[in-house]
Amino acid sequence: MLRGWHANNGVVLGNPRLGFVCTGQTVDGQPGLEGYYKEWDHDLAPEERLRFSPGERCPPFQRDLAPKLPETTWPEERLQKVLRNYAMEYITSIVPETIAVLGPDEGGHLAGAAARLVGMHTFDDVASLLGGVDAGAAGFAKAFARLARGQGEDAELRTERTTATVRQTSWKLMAEREALPPTVFDAWNELWVGAALAHDRFMRVDVTQRRDRGDSFWCWHFR
Repeated sequence: MLRGWHANNGVVLGNPRLGFVCTGQTVDGQPGLEGYYKEWDHDLAPEERLRFSPGERCPPFQRDLAPKLPETTWPEERLQKVLRNYAMEYITSIVPETIAVLGPDEGGHLAGAAARLVGMHTFDDVASLLGGVDAGAAGFAKAFARLARGQGEDAELRTERTTATVRQTSWKLMAEREALPPTVFDAWNELWVGAALAHDRFMRVDVTQRRDRGDSFWCWHFR
């Protein structure tokens, strides 16, 4: 991760002299991931872009000295969108790459299992942020549609007796990716299966139409 992200920022920014010095890692028993960027006086080879210096310690954080974004061009709404997009980009990258590297069977299983666990573990916190989720399939479907719209999707909610249906034609989360195998959607959808299980362990989540398989929209049924 350090080589692919921190050490690659100089390349992305067009500055081949910029590298990253890592001074601490949580996995080594230190209190966090710490480090700093340094500009050398020569272009860095790929193996030079990341260096480790565990003996160094970062100074205390001083909020008054930290850079601040101008409120006129960075209002709270824009900052919230950045945080949303940042979080969504993790899924956009991790799920397809896991399946590409490990294959559809193992990669799909591991990504799907992780997504289901995330859905189960975070559902209560998400429900609290939403101001609560009403009981039953209808309540969960309403929250599902609300979350989808928050991600920029054109989700439509319909409720008939004991079944609630959500339809959408967009999937902006993966819109910029090239053609993806169906296992990517399967794994991502486990996030909502896990959340549904946390909401009501007896509730069913079925996807009957899928654009990634030739239909004109995606359709979820919650029962």
